[in-house]
Amino acid sequence: MENHQNIEQTKEYQLAKTVEGALNDYCFNAKNFAAAIPMMHPTLQQSLYRLIRECLKVMADDNRRYDDRNRASHEDTKAMLEYLRKEGQSIPFI
Repeated sequence: MENHQNIEQTKEYQLAKTVEGALNDYCFNAKNFAAAIPMMHPTLQQSLYRLIRECLKVMADDNRRYDDRNRASHEDTKAMLEYLRKEGQSIPFI
């Protein structure tokens, strides 16, 4: 995982904090969020998938802090990344 000294100053950090706030709301509906994806431009759908893959890499990292609350997602992402390592494709920016 890359170390970013000034990550709090980036637009990506600000977006992550916005997502964190939305996820902290018990009314957040992941299926509704996912249903909005087909309404995005196809290139942006590809960029979203690229983002999700980067998120999976972080979640699978054994060096990051995780505990029993997120152990299942940690283990699942490790399995997904193993599959992607063997079978996955490069995700072009088109």
